[in-house]
Amino acid sequence: MMNGDRFIDVALWVLSFILAIVFFYNGVSKIMGTPHQVAQFEALGLPAHALPVVGILESVAGLMLTMTRLALIGGGILSIIMLISAGLNLFYDDVTSSLRAMVLFLMLLSICYLRYTRRNIRP
Repeated sequence: MMNGDRFIDVALWVLSFILAIVFFYNGVSKIMGTPHQVAQFEALGLPAHALPVVGILESVAGLMLTMTRLALIGGGILSIIMLISAGLNLFYDDVTSSLRAMVLFLMLLSICYLRYTRRNIRP
């Protein structure tokens, strides 16, 4: 049977890996300039040259979520990106995308909080 601390550790790793995959995949599609990503950036009034920059940040920060020592930095970078995304989508009346970004933001904050509070806990 799993105790509470072990359950939180497992849930933290599962959530970290899921978000790492999501952000890495989205980052790579931005770097490649897929039509969907280009259209999203144009709809938000963002310049095309920002697409690969955001893509690199998302990919690298997503990978950082899977590394204990770098997870706080990666989560912080991605949290900022998600807050900006939520704000821009809300400004351009895309409430669904704004809510999606806020859910991701809250998930990232949870990861950062748990990584920070559990950094000195040893099994």
